[in-house]
Amino acid sequence: MNFKLRIKHPSGAEFEAEGPAEFIRAEKEGFLGRLTGEPGTGGPEKHHKEPQQEPLWSALAEARNGLLMLKNKHQHLKAGDAALLILAAERQLNMANSVAAIALSKAIKASGYAPERIDRLLTKAYKEGLVKASGTKRNRAYQITDKGLERAWLEARRLAT
Repeated sequence: MNFKLRIKHPSGAEFEAEGPAEFIRAEKEGFLGRLTGEPGTGGPEKHHKEPQQEPLWSALAEARNGLLMLKNKHQHLKAGDAALLILAAERQLNMANSVAAIALSKAIKASGYAPERIDRLLTKAYKEGLVKASGTKRNRAYQITDKGLERAWLEARRLAT
């Protein structure tokens, strides 16, 4: 079951999440903890969440030869979903907001998938609002949105179990 939560903090910061209750709870605690910077606000829950989430991404992806790639090829995972997972892992592990299309293509191929063209591969994700594209032709880069991060997080959690 999906839930939706919106918070508008007096400081002007806004938070919006949609998904399972535990995902929303964890993200909300992280948001409030970052806003206040106090250990009491997001303290124990936030510190409890981080060890749970970090091993998930580091167990799913690894850096080799300057590329972040998936450790295992999963039979039911398509190249488009693998691209979303790689973009999410880049954001979570390397704090990279965007990934060049060429680097993403190499990472997908190194993960064991055979994508055609990245722009065609991510067309559906772009239309659904899961990724954003910037630049043109050879200078194109892709960035995962919060909605895409949520979907990748759910997929990663499903793969980990």
